[in-house]
Amino acid sequence: MKTLSAKVRQELALAERYFRGGFDSNAEAVLKQLLARDPTIAPAWELLAYIAGNRGQDQSCEESLLRATRLPGCSAEAYFYLGKIQLQQGKAREALSSLRQAMAKGGEFFEALHESGVAHSALGEHDLAVARFSAAARNRPGVALALFNLGRSLAALRRFDDAIAQYEQALKLDPGLTEAWCIRGEALAEVGRREEAVASLDRALALTPEDAQVWMSKAAMLASLGRHAQAVASLEQVERLAPGTPYLPGNLLHSRMHICQWDGLDDMVRKLIARIERGESASVPFALLATPATPATLLQCAQTYARSKHPAAAAPGFAHPEPGAKIRLGYFSADFHNHATAQLTARLFECHDRSRFELIAFAFGPQVRDGMRDRLVAAFDKFIEVSDKSDPEIAALARSHGIDIAIDLKGYTHDARPGIFANHAAPVQVDYLGFPGSMGCDYIDYLVADETLVHPDDVQDYSEKVVFLPDSYQVNDNTKPIAAAVPSRASLGLPQEGFVFASFNNSFKITPAIYDVWMRLLGQVSGSVLWMLRSSDAACANLEAQARARGIDPARIVWARHMPLDEHLARQACADLFLDTLYCGAHTTCSDALWAGLPVLTLEGPTFASRVASSLLKAARLPELVAQDLAGYEALALDLARSPQQLAAFRERLVLGRSQSPLFDTPLFAQRFEGALQAMWDRHCSGLAPAHMRFEGGKAVWAQA
Repeated sequence: MKTLSAKVRQELALAERYFRGGFDSNAEAVLKQLLARDPTIAPAWELLAYIAGNRGQDQSCEESLLRATRLPGCSAEAYFYLGKIQLQQGKAREALSSLRQAMAKGGEFFEALHESGVAHSALGEHDLAVARFSAAARNRPGVALALFNLGRSLAALRRFDDAIAQYEQALKLDPGLTEAWCIRGEALAEVGRREEAVASLDRALALTPEDAQVWMSKAAMLASLGRHAQAVASLEQVERLAPGTPYLPGNLLHSRMHICQWDGLDDMVRKLIARIERGESASVPFALLATPATPATLLQCAQTYARSKHPAAAAPGFAHPEPGAKIRLGYFSADFHNHATAQLTARLFECHDRSRFELIAFAFGPQVRDGMRDRLVAAFDKFIEVSDKSDPEIAALARSHGIDIAIDLKGYTHDARPGIFANHAAPVQVDYLGFPGSMGCDYIDYLVADETLVHPDDVQDYSEKVVFLPDSYQVNDNTKPIAAAVPSRASLGLPQEGFVFASFNNSFKITPAIYDVWMRLLGQVSGSVLWMLRSSDAACANLEAQARARGIDPARIVWARHMPLDEHLARQACADLFLDTLYCGAHTTCSDALWAGLPVLTLEGPTFASRVASSLLKAARLPELVAQDLAGYEALALDLARSPQQLAAFRERLVLGRSQSPLFDTPLFAQRFEGALQAMWDRHCSGLAPAHMRFEGGKAVWAQA
């Protein structure tokens, strides 16, 4: 270590007094004179760096600290501040090196441990961040910020219960830590404690009532609880405070559509679509499905969302495939329990040819134990719970299991994890069933559809290569039970006589144009009623008010309560005709109705989401029930309501269709789906890029490149 002369020590002491007294310019002058004589005095560079830091001159501060750290006699404090300034400039890796040197000189002191945790967190090294934050908390117990940051790193590792415990310790120490109340709410939601999550966010809002992001988080929690009227109120607060908040317009529109609050709807939709077409992050993809957005607009929305939220990670190397080995299929979903997706796919998993395919489930949703979960566990060769793992960890786990084709059953629906596929779970990645549209990203190779859902001339509106399955893309379970006991109409609140129009679609799919038609039908068919699935109180009240405004007695709307699937299927015998919605139609709801023998009338729109019922009806050999425009839809509904014999004939065809139509032939669907998967894999093994695929004579045919 360099020995400083008495004069140098005096000059440093003078500069220090000036600095402590707030006379930075005087201190700077003394230091510059000193360094002009001898530039090897480390303490002078350190003090000069602190002066620059006080002035917000980060680059000058870093340069002076770098000079100091190259000299003997540099203090641990200088290395620490160098690390801190590097961290502020986004140089987390360099910061870690500086902080390690600080601790090598000064021991593992709290500040360096804590900032090391921050740096590891910034680099996505959350295991290392947890270790550093934990060490910092042991070094100096009772520091709320350290516990809060430890909680954040635990949450990044999906150790949500542990994270909640840390947040709560931090909040005991500092109840005014607004961000901790907010992040605690998000962690509570992840473990299914959503009501507590809302309460936690309310505590945050009590401290910072003007924080738009907290209001946004609260709206998301309320929407997940089905409390859309309150979600609308929260989103309107965001609109007041920060109208440019990403995804606000789409979320507000979607929650309003859930409660059928239609005032100003057309203007909201028009403005939202314009913002999406300008490339703004105005809506999540799902919220746009029930609007008149075109396939091109839907694609642009998905692309903007994917780039912002789920950008592709660097692609890893994959092992060369083994000749003749079974193809390993990885199915990824949050819905491996009694859920619509599982109700459709369970039989497919059971029908897969185990001599050619190995099936592995990656379950990242709530760990629900029910009969369906047990059935699915038995259907797979391996069933792996991954809810506690991050997206990169799940992708790495899939690679370690040698997954050849990763099949995403979620897309952009509730509890989706697109980040798994952004991190490349398999060499071939496929979007199937969960999300009716393009994901807008280049790491999903294929979208499974059919020629009704995606017209061959419209493939430019999909980022994936489209696999056109014969008949319908939708798998169904040909063993799905229907309860033996059919309830009486009276027990369901339906009239004993009179025509029963039914629509069991979610309320957000109902739009004014289609509701106008339904009300006109009630007006023209004497004694008829409209039987709809009961949603929220707000939605029911709004729909009844809309009926009254159209001259229809709200008493003619009958609300169907939710019930177990087999009983729901049985009660559909009490309806006469299912009326589909317009822009986003019935999907599983449609195939359930057809399986139950209830004719479905649909209108084939321009988008994937608006054509699913058309696809199902054609596969059920009932194309007569597919209208091409709204006037034709209304005319056909009226004609059927006045033609009981024609409806009876459709019912008979549906009953026969359970055993004869391709829609409900699960083994046939499994063969076709496997043919598509085999073709995808063979193409990959040949070193060819993905391409559009259709079937001729039962064989896959590739589009010309």
